[in-house]
Amino acid sequence: MAKIFEMLKNDGRFTRLVEIIQTLGEDEKLQGEGPMTFFAPVDSAWDAIPEPNREMILNDKQMLSHLIDFFTIRGKHNLDDLLSKNVVKTVEGNPIMVRKTDRGTQVDEAVVVDGDMEVENGIIHALDGIPFVTLSQAFEAYAAK
Repeated sequence: MAKIFEMLKNDGRFTRLVEIIQTLGEDEKLQGEGPMTFFAPVDSAWDAIPEPNREMILNDKQMLSHLIDFFTIRGKHNLDDLLSKNVVKTVEGNPIMVRKTDRGTQVDEAVVVDGDMEVENGIIHALDGIPFVTLSQAFEAYAAK
């Protein structure tokens, strides 16, 4: 069974995310023991960020590293587990809301398009967007340092 980074790399829907992870050298972290839960925005999620914001984000390694930590939760949490908790803390230490809506299961404003993807070191939930709260929190954490 593949680990988180291998699964993202082999899936084909996460080419932008894989590039970001490799550029940051975070691939080893996502190949680690775990268990961890990873929220993985698909390529169209990155494309939906308006220019020049996308350009600024994708070219700022320091901010991107915060963003990766906002996508990661300690422990292996399937969607039912996340929904029962409603709010979980990311590795970065900030809360992220998970709830059921008429659009489906949402992580902040992003919708889970493919959840409960089991991997050797945890679980992946594919998202159709970059959670706005996550993006703004990552920027605040970056700006504070």
